Amino acid sequence: MPALFAALICLITWVSATFFFGSNLVPSPLTTLLKLTSLIITTNFWTEVSITVFRGIIALAFAVSLALATGIIAGRHQLVMRMVSPLVAVLQATPSIIWITLLMVWAGSGSTVPIMVVTAALFPPLFANIAYSTAALPKRLFKMANLYQVGNYRILKDIILPGIFPFFLGGFSFAIGSCWKVAAVAEFLGSSRGIGAQIYWSYRMLDMPALFSWALVLIGIGVSIEWFMVRPLREIAGQGKGEHA
Repeated sequence: MPALFAALICLITWVSATFFFGSNLVPSPLTTLLKLTSLIITTNFWTEVSITVFRGIIALAFAVSLALATGIIAGRHQLVMRMVSPLVAVLQATPSIIWITLLMVWAGSGSTVPIMVVTAALFPPLFANIAYSTAALPKRLFKMANLYQVGNYRILKDIILPGIFPFFLGGFSFAIGSCWKVAAVAEFLGSSRGIGAQIYWSYRMLDMPALFSWALVLIGIGVSIEWFMVRPLREIAGQGKGEHA
């Protein structure tokens, strides 16, 4: 019921905007739906969607892998944490537009720009999540492991990963919810393919039905990720944190 109510409010707002601003600026829901239908039946539509999804998945994998490798080491060693934290803070404070501009000069337009921009945007919060949750693990467990000469692999598998898993899930759910939005912005400014690029070209051509259609696709992907991936992960993370406490 709440979702239906929200959809109804959005629809009423959309129809009202069409009435007040005109269909040339705000195409009606019916016009947009017809345009979206004509796009969906084309091969190009699915190609562009696949490109954005592929870039988001690759960037997410890069960010998670890098954050796990560096975050666990930083969490276990305070010297590494003090050395790396300022660099991560600088990376987090750098606007995405800076990375997009530089990467367009260095790598041109293509998949490199969206993938690297998404990786740069997702890495800092993931690193902080993993590093601080690792540092918060009970020290007695590591002392016991050292006393019994447990190997580093067993420590990682049996102590660190289970201990940080609920907190990692919370950060991972945030990363999943953010990667597609950052990817679309990077494509809009620095790529010739993907959903973001299609929004850019629709804007340049003043093709408002196409612009609204691609916007709906992007919003639809976001809502689907939120409902079917982010929310379940947050619930699991919340349960895990409760058990961990």
